[in-house]
Amino acid sequence: MLRPDLSPPSRVLQVLASAAGALHGEPDEERLRRWAVDAIAELTGLSDVALCSIPRDGSPTWLSNRSAELRFAVIGDPRLAPTVAAALRDEQPLFIEDLADHISSAGGARLAALLPCKAVLVVPVPAADGRPHGAVFIAAASSDLLDADVFSAVRALAAHMGVALDNHAALAHLAELEARGKEVVHQLQEAVRTPAPVVAHTELGVHYVAADPSAPTGGDLYDWIVLPDGDVHFTVVDVMGKGVEATKHALAVTHTLRVLAVDGCPLGEVVGRTDQLVTAQNPDLVATLQVGRYSPTTGRVMLAGGGHPPALLVRGDTVQEIAAPGIPIGWPGAGSHGVVELCLGRSDSLILYTDGLIEATKDILQGLADLAAAALATASYPATSMARALVERQLANAARHDDSLALVLRRRTPPPSGAEGLLGPLTHRFSPSTAAVPLARHLLADWLERVPVEASAVDGLLLVASELCSNAVRHSSGAPGSVQLRAWTEDGGVVLEVEDDGGALTWSAPVLDEVPDPEAETGRGLFLVTELSDAVTTRTVEGRTVVRSVKRAVVGVRP
Repeated sequence: MLRPDLSPPSRVLQVLASAAGALHGEPDEERLRRWAVDAIAELTGLSDVALCSIPRDGSPTWLSNRSAELRFAVIGDPRLAPTVAAALRDEQPLFIEDLADHISSAGGARLAALLPCKAVLVVPVPAADGRPHGAVFIAAASSDLLDADVFSAVRALAAHMGVALDNHAALAHLAELEARGKEVVHQLQEAVRTPAPVVAHTELGVHYVAADPSAPTGGDLYDWIVLPDGDVHFTVVDVMGKGVEATKHALAVTHTLRVLAVDGCPLGEVVGRTDQLVTAQNPDLVATLQVGRYSPTTGRVMLAGGGHPPALLVRGDTVQEIAAPGIPIGWPGAGSHGVVELCLGRSDSLILYTDGLIEATKDILQGLADLAAAALATASYPATSMARALVERQLANAARHDDSLALVLRRRTPPPSGAEGLLGPLTHRFSPSTAAVPLARHLLADWLERVPVEASAVDGLLLVASELCSNAVRHSSGAPGSVQLRAWTEDGGVVLEVEDDGGALTWSAPVLDEVPDPEAETGRGLFLVTELSDAVTTRTVEGRTVVRSVKRAVVGVRP
């Protein structure tokens, strides 16, 4: 650390110069403290230096320089010595001629025997709140060794260390506040988001991004419920305005639409009736909307609108705009101009969205074209993943001026009769190595080809299997044949299972709508598997971890 030929003033300056990076630039508190203790020991040339850290809650901990071998730890809590406690309280250095006389416990006598010294310097490590982070203890065989230069240098280093620890505490507090803020935002969003109902042979997905990242909600909202007759009522609303006030108005609209739907109001009249009800209490409210009803048994969809952008129908390799004309709520003559009907075929997707998705580039026509292209590119994604991808692709490299929301309704009916069960289950056991993962993927690809599975789903299934196998390889014991890949068809879908003997891997769905950092060392595999699967579960059986991924309604005869 220090060159031995440096004179004392130069050594002091060198240590203080090094402290800027070693203390203030060190993200790890333990390494920060260790550097300070070793620097003080080398600077003073004394072999017995220790740092006593005094946490806000809990017992003091001691860290000695390597030659001291923690002999100071026998003191225990230095605050038991009245003079030391006073020095800590006043954040003033303390010079002690005989340490044993100042420690009111057996620790003082033990230390005097273990540490043959005639003088001890105690230098508090100051803190911004007036409660020191702790103190530096320096023992010397002679008081002459603790001269003014040593005292000044140690005090300066202690001050540097105090500021660095204050910064660590501040960053930790900010991180805690950020985590709490995210949780509050998540809870607020969950309070206004309607959970997706369970609908037979149907996928429902939604994703929302506020115009202001600091605002948890805005005027874009959705709703969906299963009506008493089994049909699904769904709607997307875009209220003029931003923030919580806009959310309140959007909730008024969606709740009114829901009540009218449950009450049996004809779809062609529901927009006009909603306008009458909500504007009576909120005369300044203006909102565009699309509202629909979907029959899971027949695939029939009816849409009514009020000044909202057209829905998109994704069918095979085509995208069609489905306009449902009308006048927005809050405008004179508000209401829908008739009802549009269509029928969803197997694997068809209907996309409803708000104008933030097509106005991000300020060119609406180009925004519509980009959204249609993104819909085709993500047509094989599960509905939830497709909704997320649509929003993220449309907002990428674009200025965010408005809230953005995408809702996806996809029909996933069972395969044609006789299309399932053409091939038995796949079981492949292999030894855990990275070289074995591509072979497992190849065998699965061959199996998927012969089942057969829809071509649009194959790439996603292979990626899921690769991620599961790679994680199993990392977490297994390494024993030969300890990883197993299984695949079979079930109710028109494909089930993948990967098993290993590590017993340590657990999977859970992400809580927050956040994509992992591309450079993160962990978390990406879980994200990909979750995004590309309809369901992911994990269990541990006799010390073996089994992760299951399900992709529904993908078995079918290829053309």
